[in-house]
Amino acid sequence: MQVSAFSGRIFPPMRRWAKQDRGDKVRSSRDYQTLHERQGVAIKLDKRHPSKLTFCSAIKERGNVPFTGAGAYMASDTPANLKFTLTGPGGATKETAFTSEKCWHRVGLAVPCEQTGTALLTIDVPARVRVLHIWGLDCGALQLPEMVVARNGGTERELNSTQAPECLYLPQERAIDMDPVPTEWQGAAISDKPGQSIVLKKCAYCQRLLPIDPKRPSALAFHKHNAKKTGHQNECRSCKKWRINNEFNPKRTTDQFHESSVISRERKIFLREPKILERIKDRNGAGLKSIVWEKFGRRCFRCRKKIALDEVQLDHTRPFAYLWPIDEYSTCLCADCNGFKRERFPVDVYTERELKRLSAITGLAYTELVKKEVNQRELKRILRNIVEFAKEWDPRTFNAIARKVKELLPKIDLFKALRKADEAVFEEVIANLQERPESVEVASAVTSARK
Repeated sequence: MQVSAFSGRIFPPMRRWAKQDRGDKVRSSRDYQTLHERQGVAIKLDKRHPSKLTFCSAIKERGNVPFTGAGAYMASDTPANLKFTLTGPGGATKETAFTSEKCWHRVGLAVPCEQTGTALLTIDVPARVRVLHIWGLDCGALQLPEMVVARNGGTERELNSTQAPECLYLPQERAIDMDPVPTEWQGAAISDKPGQSIVLKKCAYCQRLLPIDPKRPSALAFHKHNAKKTGHQNECRSCKKWRINNEFNPKRTTDQFHESSVISRERKIFLREPKILERIKDRNGAGLKSIVWEKFGRRCFRCRKKIALDEVQLDHTRPFAYLWPIDEYSTCLCADCNGFKRERFPVDVYTERELKRLSAITGLAYTELVKKEVNQRELKRILRNIVEFAKEWDPRTFNAIARKVKELLPKIDLFKALRKADEAVFEEVIANLQERPESVEVASAVTSARK
């Protein structure tokens, strides 16, 4: 939702001795002086005991400096000292402590790393904290602007300075852009309720949408500037320091911005999959993958090939794309067969004989396996809180879900429902979709929503 800029004191114009042109050409003044409101993700904690959250990120290719970094903006219901611990794919570890309060605070760190693999981030929270709000939790191989590298901004000292997390140049486009590791969570669960809202502003140089606090200028990603409409500098902290030139356009790696992974991650959080997996493990004493692997005789259901536990790919059985979460009805598949099934319903993939066998193994009724329907319970959740979800999700996630719903339920148009509920949020979702590379699906969604 676009909100009006917060006005500050009015000062008399300052005389300039000479005209100066810094060459900071941006698309429009509105482009980096408009404020945007987003929704964080709330994590419920057991205040009686210390809590721990662990997230992971797959590093599939290296950046232009030998470091892996992680950053976030956080708030909590009560002041507390939190600990961030980052472990890179090569095993290098670094930790930092920071204070979290009711207002948003920033944190970031980087570890030396030249390998690909999995990075782990652990957040330790002391007792007394009931709710932790998160925005911009991101981790990846660092890809810095060339000018920053040329000016020695890619050193371990600089990357772990007070400029973090902005100096890491992570996208930080969503509330959480890392995968939760449910087995490592202690006394914590993703809340059903929306998180605390946060205000974002675009940097005139790197073009990232980064947080500001209108009531606390300079507290987050931008320095204070009383004369500006937003009360903040046009450039983020890091771009201000390194004077990024106007040719800079951040190169986004395939791994960081792969659309399907973004949509998949946000669907998992919405469908509360980390909580479901934790509940299954608590009840059975084993993880879902092990349970399903044993249930299917340690074989892929479709090709009947014997597979090791680390080769198992859990299929949702009823498609994830149509809002069906992971559960004990999951199917054991190998990588090839999981790729073959993808987002299709069982009735579109298996024979009648296979469907009956699948029903016998999973315990899911045959009548359920032959249906092709959207999960009505989760759809109702979206419709009840459509404005909050539209603000929280990446626009591509909203578009992907709206498309799948309309495919099976032509009379339900999530875009029209959003427009009816909040015109301003609807307009921002549409505007963000139109900024993406053109596609038939996006163009169709925008055209339909405008009718």
